[in-house]
Amino acid sequence: MKKIVLLIALLVAGFALHGQGQEAYIKAMSKGLTQMSSAESLEEKQAVASQFERIAAKVEGEWLPNYYAALNYINMSFAAEGISIKDQYTSKAQEFIDLAIEVAPNNAEVVALQGFNYMTQIAADPNSRGQMLSGKAMQQFSMAVRIDPENPRAKMLLAQMQIGMAQFFGSPIDQPCAMVKQTIPTFEAQGAKQSIEPTWGKDMAEGILQQCGK
Repeated sequence: MKKIVLLIALLVAGFALHGQGQEAYIKAMSKGLTQMSSAESLEEKQAVASQFERIAAKVEGEWLPNYYAALNYINMSFAAEGISIKDQYTSKAQEFIDLAIEVAPNNAEVVALQGFNYMTQIAADPNSRGQMLSGKAMQQFSMAVRIDPENPRAKMLLAQMQIGMAQFFGSPIDQPCAMVKQTIPTFEAQGAKQSIEPTWGKDMAEGILQQCGK
């Protein structure tokens, strides 16, 4: 009987410690996301990326810290000047995408982020990389949409690639523009929730719609 009581006590203690650890994890992630929302300079974005790197180093089996570290490096690439500097940031982003893939290989968010990193590399040098990487980016976005047809980031990024290709070939952009418009209600619903899950992308979608004339 004493052994049973001891076992129950150990189980209860274990659950309590796990709960405390999860609470600390969510608190740290929420703090990082708050900082991320206001980061403007490269230095501030680097500080946020480093924050998520530290969280990722402390937890196992969580894809979100690596995801957000990668996303910050992608954002830094867009903000940086010079192809070589941009490439340093996308290379760093790839390291964390690879770690996120290890934890969540069939996660639509992670798959879409991989495509976004390809897109970011194209943006750094479109003339020499467009043909080589456009197919890879499209493949990732299409895969993400297949995994989760309602994922607004996957749909928006896929549509953005389709718009770019359509404009290059002089084709209509009505269909991909309509796809972007469909994402807005989902972005708004996600933004209304307090969650550490990805919710970013509404501003980006609205910018694309302005280009569409919507």
